[in-house]
Amino acid sequence: MHPRHAANRSSIPSQHRVKTGRRRPLKIAATMVAALALAATAAVGERIRQLDANITTLDRVKELVGMDDRPSDRATTTAEAAPLDPFGGRPVNILITAIDSREGENADVVGDSMETLLNDVNMVAHISADRSRVDVVAIPRDTLVEMPSCPRADGTSSPARSSVMINEAFGTGARNDVSAKDEGVSCVIKTVEAVTGIRLNTFILVEFAGFANVVNALDGVDICVPEGLIGKKSHIDLEPGQHHLDGKTALAYARTREGKTYAGERLDGSDTTRISRQQELMATVINEVLNSGKLQSLGTINSTATAVTKALSVGEEIGSVMDIAGLAYALRQIKMENVSLFTAPWVPAPEDPDRVKLATWGNPDKFGGLTAAEIFELIARDQPVPGTTPYKVANPDAAEQGPSASAGASAAASADPTGDGTGTPGGGSATPPADDDFITPLTAPVTCAVAGQGDDG
Repeated sequence: MHPRHAANRSSIPSQHRVKTGRRRPLKIAATMVAALALAATAAVGERIRQLDANITTLDRVKELVGMDDRPSDRATTTAEAAPLDPFGGRPVNILITAIDSREGENADVVGDSMETLLNDVNMVAHISADRSRVDVVAIPRDTLVEMPSCPRADGTSSPARSSVMINEAFGTGARNDVSAKDEGVSCVIKTVEAVTGIRLNTFILVEFAGFANVVNALDGVDICVPEGLIGKKSHIDLEPGQHHLDGKTALAYARTREGKTYAGERLDGSDTTRISRQQELMATVINEVLNSGKLQSLGTINSTATAVTKALSVGEEIGSVMDIAGLAYALRQIKMENVSLFTAPWVPAPEDPDRVKLATWGNPDKFGGLTAAEIFELIARDQPVPGTTPYKVANPDAAEQGPSASAGASAAASADPTGDGTGTPGGGSATPPADDDFITPLTAPVTCAVAGQGDDG
């Protein structure tokens, strides 16, 4: 048997033996490629595990918020879900809130030691079911609201409170203990849901240091400051013109409420004067991520992913890198022209001139005369909000400055004869104004028209 097989092998034509010899390096190469692929897969898996470990998931919030006394999910639209989309093609409402904690690195970034624990940023980001539109509506921190009772982890609940600022919700739920983030966030959710009637699907909590680190990971952002800005408590000094801000300076820019412009005009200290700056900064960061090309660099992708995952505390619905990546992939086609950022209509509070209330009557110079509640209802039903123009930020002062101011005042008076902004909607229908009557456009790349000097590019 053995000699016969040996003889048969020697009789194989030489050309066949040559082909068999060539297969050996091909097999070796294939083995090496397979080994490299396995190593890359393992490396990717390890990197995902590292990033997952960076994310702080507040997994008790869902239980604390509970199912009772929450708005219904009134959106009926659905769309084909993208792969790994954690919300399966349904509309998504995400609470974005930021607290002014001085815990740990936050104190170093802010530069002071104030002992406060307030939710100073309160925004609802709505993502349409077809993932073609994002609307971000802000509620001023100075807004007086009815705060519901908020359950706590120890079985107790905070009492319901009337006519309190919305930014007290986090501290109320957490009993001013920064480590009790689950209780704090759940109270913000309960309060925002009670105020807006919008069912929130998840949340993102940002702290000072995390925001600054994300901006730094993007190598800073470009911001136009046409009239200059000198912050009293934020220790910022920006001459009129365009500036490239690092994380710490960008944070100071977003936080400034007291100070003055270079022309000497003083800021009034209210939150409503800085919301447009916060929204502009947010839009600029989004634009950097979507359009700058920086994320094409593996090094920048890695540093950005690290900074973002370390910056956030999130709900369990988006509590992993795969969840976040799945939602990001579902939004891969979205452009800045499909992103709107605006502030809910508000009026001065009659009981306290330093506070505001959400407007319960429509001003024809803003959002076509819709009230705050009507805007929230459109968002809850996954409908576009009239007057929110792509990649533009609502200008809270335009109604007083623009050509429609007198008409708006007349309509407001007829709709609200008491003059306190809390009357019954009325006054007839109004033609929605031109966009420029109440919004400020943002452009990319940024051009900057300095006050009194024209466009400095």
